[in-house]
Amino acid sequence: MGDEKELTSYELFRQEKAFDDRVLPNEEPLATMESQEEAVEPLTLTSLSAVTGVNALVEGSVIEPHEGLTILFGENGTGKTGYSRIFKGLAASRTADVILGNITSPTPQEQSALVSYMLGGQSKTYQWAGKQGVAPFTRMSIFDSPSVSFHVDDDLEYVYTPAALALFNHVIAGIKSVQKQVDQAVQNLKSGSTGILSRFPRGSSVYPLIETLGAATDLEHLRAVADPDKDVDTRLADLRRTVAALEADTISADIKVQQRIERVLTQIVDAAKVVSSFNLIAYEQELEILAGLEQDYRTFRTALFEAADLPAEPDETWSEFVEAGENYKEHLTELGAHDADRCLYCRQELNESALALVGKYSEYLEDKITADISASKARFTALAAPLVSAKTNDVAAFANEHSDTNDKPPFQAELERTLAALSTLNDVVRSRAKAEQALIETAAEDLVKLEVALSTTTQLLGELKEKADTRSETLAANKKSLIELEAAAELTKSWTLIESHVRNAKQADRLILLAKPMPGLLRGVTSMAKTASDQMINESFDTLFGEECAALRAPSLNVEFVGRQGRAQRRKVLNGKHKPSKVLSEGEQKVIAMADFLAEARLSGINAPVIFDDPVSSLDHRRIREVAQRVTSLAETTQVIVFTHDIFFASTLLTLMEATKRCSYFHITDEDGKGQINRATGPRWDSLSNIRTKINETIQTARSQQGDSRAALVRTGYDWIRAWCEVFTETELLQGVTQRYQPNVRMTNLPKIKAEALPAAVETVNRIFEEACRYIDGHSQPLASLSVSPTFTGLEAHWAELSQARSTYLSAN
Repeated sequence: MGDEKELTSYELFRQEKAFDDRVLPNEEPLATMESQEEAVEPLTLTSLSAVTGVNALVEGSVIEPHEGLTILFGENGTGKTGYSRIFKGLAASRTADVILGNITSPTPQEQSALVSYMLGGQSKTYQWAGKQGVAPFTRMSIFDSPSVSFHVDDDLEYVYTPAALALFNHVIAGIKSVQKQVDQAVQNLKSGSTGILSRFPRGSSVYPLIETLGAATDLEHLRAVADPDKDVDTRLADLRRTVAALEADTISADIKVQQRIERVLTQIVDAAKVVSSFNLIAYEQELEILAGLEQDYRTFRTALFEAADLPAEPDETWSEFVEAGENYKEHLTELGAHDADRCLYCRQELNESALALVGKYSEYLEDKITADISASKARFTALAAPLVSAKTNDVAAFANEHSDTNDKPPFQAELERTLAALSTLNDVVRSRAKAEQALIETAAEDLVKLEVALSTTTQLLGELKEKADTRSETLAANKKSLIELEAAAELTKSWTLIESHVRNAKQADRLILLAKPMPGLLRGVTSMAKTASDQMINESFDTLFGEECAALRAPSLNVEFVGRQGRAQRRKVLNGKHKPSKVLSEGEQKVIAMADFLAEARLSGINAPVIFDDPVSSLDHRRIREVAQRVTSLAETTQVIVFTHDIFFASTLLTLMEATKRCSYFHITDEDGKGQINRATGPRWDSLSNIRTKINETIQTARSQQGDSRAALVRTGYDWIRAWCEVFTETELLQGVTQRYQPNVRMTNLPKIKAEALPAAVETVNRIFEEACRYIDGHSQPLASLSVSPTFTGLEAHWAELSQARSTYLSAN
């Protein structure tokens, strides 16, 4: 705290303790509304592009994350880590690494990337240049293998801390500053018993006296204030019920609404009066007068100077020149430097003709027509002044608010017409056009209705204020009575303790006694901070951690909360205080860490992307599926980005997200440089439909070709036929009982295999499969068969035979 704030705090302390007269305003109790103050706008990443100078990543690749799940799949060493390090750097995650460029390049590039994102519904971009920890990306939660040890063994502080806990630090700083001021002055405080003081309401007249109990306390005065009535508790209960009923205030909101309506109606009534009272006759007469005067003025000017040998006809520019000369002459006259026989500008002596012309200038400037025109314009301005000065700001805003609503006030039509009439009349006056009498007559009619509405509103507002004043006065009086009655009753109950304390504190210095509780108060605030931390963070975390452990089938362990000096920390231990890493397997540690990570992320309410970097390394197939289920569940409400090289994990995620389609898949390769991004539908997974399409397309193309081109296409067709045979056998003949990339045998599909129809299908498929193997380049051939080439006719026949065999098998009972 600054010196000025410390002095103010001490002054407030003295005034609250009744040492000085109250000058500073009352301080409200510290409060926080987390739902409002800690509310943050949701963050969603929309693209990462233009990456340069990062881990030798190839330029030009773009990642466009889905608002649900985004899978970034690639083998080891293809460049996934470079992209994940950018996200870790932006988020300042616990495991963020130093990001290097291409270490083999002789001239390193500057690190940069363009991050596009949505924040609270607004589209924004950020040009990253290697900076660590950039808001709002620091709200992203990132889990990777290096973070496992943090989440398993370390005493971790929470990334999220509620704003309410931060108030404790401010309170401690304030107490210390006041204590410092008290220690510097020799003061004698009567602390009294904190137990006694807490029994009395702070706002009562007795409170300062109890707070400073000591040698100077007037016990007779306190005894006179006490209420010894044995029925005081019944009176207190009745008074508390009365106060609670009065505090249910619904009038204030109505008063604010009616005050605004009154303000709007007052403005529009004034505007209607201005429009309806506009003197149309005087306005039109003045228009005619002004037009005539201006015509006379032009005629006079032309006649006056028609023999003056002017270079051009006198016009407005010429008039300004003459007026400027007159102003300059007056200026020279004030300085005593004007010479009527010399030119104002070139200072040459004027001849007779020049003097005559100058005389005409003076005659022109002193002409009465000019004065009449000025007077007419002044009258015209006076006529228009009420229109121009009419205030309608509140009216316009009110009209716009209610123009497109069904809940229009009854005077909306009159309000809008009057507002339009005022605007029209202003335009008419500015352009000196003719005004319609109907405009003024309509305004006069609307004025009557608006005045009635204003009168009704004013009357209603008065009634509401009267009710509010009465309620406020009654509530204030009853609250004061309640506080005083509580204090008076407590005086009687605590009298023995008060009397004893006063006797024991006769010689005590009031300031010293008031200073004594301050160290204990600081310890109490620290203890309260720990208690608040337990209630606001630790208990919630414990519940969330248990839910995540259950979802991930993590081993059970104990979570200890070991915060010191008001800080919230957590520690995980097994029986006997063993660290989990000393007992659990690598896979068990990983799911424990993931449960801790997700519980911490959920603690503050997830409103930013959650990123997993190779989360299933060292996990078995069952745990991989459980992690995939938890990730996809999270992706239903949160943007989730997954980096992985595990094809089973990627395939499982895609399968789980197939129903919702809230998923994007990107394949990262190093074919044209590390980090090449390709959007795809998933890892290659052949299906009958896409292979059938490729076979038909190959046959169709081969039909239009001849010679070597047709021969090459026929071999390609047999290559696809061989693949079709494998997929048909896997998915339909054997009904997917076992499949590639699936860890389990689907025994429930075993009865679906059509055993009776199987031999015929197997014979056809196996025969054509072996035939296809003779023609593809992937199989070596004996010398005798190398010269035997497949034919287009044979390809068509074999494909037709396979198609018929499939139809026959599928239609079999």
